[in-house]
Amino acid sequence: MTTVDQQRGSAAINGELWGARAREWAEFQEGKRRVDFEQCIRSTGIGQSIKVLDIGCGAGRFCRLAADAGASVTGIDAAAGMIEVARERVPDARFDVGDIQFLPYDDGSFDVVTGFHSFPFAAQPLEALREARRVANPGAPVFIVVFGREEHNQLASVLHAIRALLPTIPPRVPAPLALSAPGVLAALLGRVGLAVQEDRFLDTAYEYPDLDTALRAIRSAGLTVLAERTAGEALVTQAITSALSPHRTASGGYRLAAESRYINATA
Repeated sequence: MTTVDQQRGSAAINGELWGARAREWAEFQEGKRRVDFEQCIRSTGIGQSIKVLDIGCGAGRFCRLAADAGASVTGIDAAAGMIEVARERVPDARFDVGDIQFLPYDDGSFDVVTGFHSFPFAAQPLEALREARRVANPGAPVFIVVFGREEHNQLASVLHAIRALLPTIPPRVPAPLALSAPGVLAALLGRVGLAVQEDRFLDTAYEYPDLDTALRAIRSAGLTVLAERTAGEALVTQAITSALSPHRTASGGYRLAAESRYINATA
């Protein structure tokens, strides 16, 4: 595992926050994004001998799927704890701890570049996207997923309830909805020279069998870790429980629709 400069962007703070409960994220939350991962493999043609870079790879669940499809996989993430799990899941892949604005790879190194809900966490998303284009081969797919329209995202109410416990927002804290407003991401892609081929919404959902599982999953995210350190665990638990209550199912679990937006662009 290679560690690169984390001080110039958002990696220093995001890495520590997201690494705090990396194994709980891997167990309870990361799998909720499988719909996004499978769409990426279909849209980009990931297969045998394709060189894939997953930017903000988390605990490596997408990297595992890409490797199973025959790809040669590299992942980078700010959180050393996430990378530790990713290496266990995909032992033949390369994983680096680093900042997504400063990728430690040569120009044109990859056949496919991906980023699942990772670019909103960059201190400067424009620069992170510029790096994604730089390391992609000319004409290679750059596949990006962010949250979709807020009115189609029931998870947003939970995120807002957590963020409301932070009276002042320090610079570079996690911002999961930062690129979800209409036109924001497309404008950034145009500025770095990425040509949009597909721009679509996907219906996804975050489902939990009971309150304890939902709390463990949501508490594993970096924003929740920060809120607990600021406001205390009790207040955060109360806020999450209240925000979840409208989404309780007849079986006693919880289901929150959370629309994804994916853009498949070319370098």
